[in-house]
Amino acid sequence: MAGGAVLAAVVYGAFCLYGGMMPRCPFKWLTGWDCPGCGSQRAFGALLAGNPVEAWSYNFFLPFVVAYLLLILVLPLSENATARKAHSRLTSATAIWILLALVLSWWVIRNIIKI
Repeated sequence: MAGGAVLAAVVYGAFCLYGGMMPRCPFKWLTGWDCPGCGSQRAFGALLAGNPVEAWSYNFFLPFVVAYLLLILVLPLSENATARKAHSRLTSATAIWILLALVLSWWVIRNIIKI
């Protein structure tokens, strides 16, 4: 699994970041407003280049989503009962609704204060 992630990062970096083939956000193109993920491609590129502060500046919400997704992927690998319980809570309907509310809030806030 880790090898596939590394390969995907290399391909992404080679073709999209350095090859100039990064797609534009269709929501921003149509409306002029940022979507919750706007800046994520540049942030990922900055992370690949070893610039986490620059990555943070492109999309403030991205590190939280990445941490959440990493937890969902890593916790099932543990046979620890606490890890299984944490995974169950993170993937519960309540957690998903909270995440959706946070993403929608980020979407509105970033367009109001232009971050």
